[in-house]
Amino acid sequence: MRHHVIDYHCHLLPGFDDGAADLDESLAMARLLVAAGMVEVHCTPHCIHGVYQHSPAQVLAAVTSLQTELEGQGIPLRLRPGMEYYLDEFFPRQLDDPLPLGETRMLLVEAPSQSDPQRLRANLLLISRKGLIPLFAHPERCRLLDEEDAGGELWGRLRQISGWHRAKSRGEGSLLTRIMNEGVLLQGNLGSFAGHYGAGVRQRALVLARAGRYHCFGSDAHNPVALQGFLAAGMQVAQSFTRQ
Repeated sequence: MRHHVIDYHCHLLPGFDDGAADLDESLAMARLLVAAGMVEVHCTPHCIHGVYQHSPAQVLAAVTSLQTELEGQGIPLRLRPGMEYYLDEFFPRQLDDPLPLGETRMLLVEAPSQSDPQRLRANLLLISRKGLIPLFAHPERCRLLDEEDAGGELWGRLRQISGWHRAKSRGEGSLLTRIMNEGVLLQGNLGSFAGHYGAGVRQRALVLARAGRYHCFGSDAHNPVALQGFLAAGMQVAQSFTRQ
């Protein structure tokens, strides 16, 4: 990750959700990301029915506008469009016009805190049937995955062994294992490695990283103050798990 570092999850667009409040915050966040080594960032505002309901066309226009602002400010950061989709009962209608990350087939998704395994897996299956690849945002923070793991038994096994295949054979009942077997990829948060969300989340992030389960990482940055607090430490840990 030392060169060509890509942020796959960032709330950089000004005024779109609970991320950057205005252009000044967007520019401040962009400067921090560049200083840390980022060269490309996926702008992924929340897509939640009744809360944040921007269309893909609006996101694309906002990304183009912010890219122009960055170039005018001399900030060398390439922006890519995307959205962070909320896997609730309203999600299926979002698949009529989905916005994958950049030029990939990956669709960034997150699980509601009050979701259930059946709905989660059904929504993930709909994504796959659409010809897209679910990219699960910050699984280390997902209560559902932790609770469904029978008290964290899979996490415990992963800590004790070095190979994922052995863990998989002993943990078929784990929701995390099942969705990964069904083609779901995982995106880890840099802030998780830095302890931004607490010690428990940090430990789960390290467990997944050591097992080689993360497909990519993201800042999940929402404002410059928080980003500055965890970016350097999070990048350092993520880099230690990334082979060039």
